[in-house]
Amino acid sequence: MKFRNIFWGMILILIGILFTLENLNVIDFDWYNLWRLWPVILILWGVSVLPVKDIIKVILVLVILAGSVTYMMNRTVNWHDRDYSITYDNSNDYHVIDQEFTIPMDDSIETATLDMEVAASKFILMDESYNLLDFEKKGSVLDYKYAITKMDKSVDIDIYIEDDVVLKTHSKNKIEMALNAFPVWDMHYEVGAADVDLDLSGLKISDLDIEGGAAAIRVKLGDKYHETKVNIEAGASSIKIKVPENAYCELDISSVLSGKNISGFKKVDHGHYITENFDQAECKIYLVVEAAVSSYSIVRY
Repeated sequence: MKFRNIFWGMILILIGILFTLENLNVIDFDWYNLWRLWPVILILWGVSVLPVKDIIKVILVLVILAGSVTYMMNRTVNWHDRDYSITYDNSNDYHVIDQEFTIPMDDSIETATLDMEVAASKFILMDESYNLLDFEKKGSVLDYKYAITKMDKSVDIDIYIEDDVVLKTHSKNKIEMALNAFPVWDMHYEVGAADVDLDLSGLKISDLDIEGGAAAIRVKLGDKYHETKVNIEAGASSIKIKVPENAYCELDISSVLSGKNISGFKKVDHGHYITENFDQAECKIYLVVEAAVSSYSIVRY
């Protein structure tokens, strides 16, 4: 019997058993943490092509899968042991915590830094706030905290998820956030198992970093700042980036087992693309994308 058949057969059987036991409430573990294990796909793929005996491959696969399952089950949290302000929504049959907060705009602020975690949520970012930041979340038990550090004409904002919070497969979250368009923004997002829609076309963006796994990431860049640096690292994700036509863009892509669609760029070298309007463009965007087992699309609008 071919190892390939055994390999995928074991994975499918294991996943099917876990789903069945979860649905029957025999075991209870966190499917949200599954996104953290996307590199295991690459490891298993590597094992499948090793020039060793099939029995050794089978043993390696079983050890890797056992370790992955142990990790997921150890990340399980008992909700009843936590102290939350929880409401119950009978129409949707899941616990929810709705959150809202606002950070006022100070006219002295010229630059702002935003560090944010986004997990198991539909996340929408806009540029329509008179405040520095408006935040609204509706959904399941997912508690966001924030910290602010003000320094002269700059401010640092850290929005993070309460430690040890675990989401179920039926968790539903929607976050809408709006930012003020006056400051120059540096942004860093850590994204997991989320649907992220960042409309940055009206903001002045100096640096944008996105680290994602098992996510749908859509970014619309603008031409409000003279130089923007963007770095996106993602695995098992869908990535769509829009770049304004009047901006010069330089694109470097490194990908493994990924599909691509690049429109409006000239290929200079392997993985290196540019637009041809460097001298005419007042706005320049430098874009670096590293993708594994993902699909990505970069177009001009």
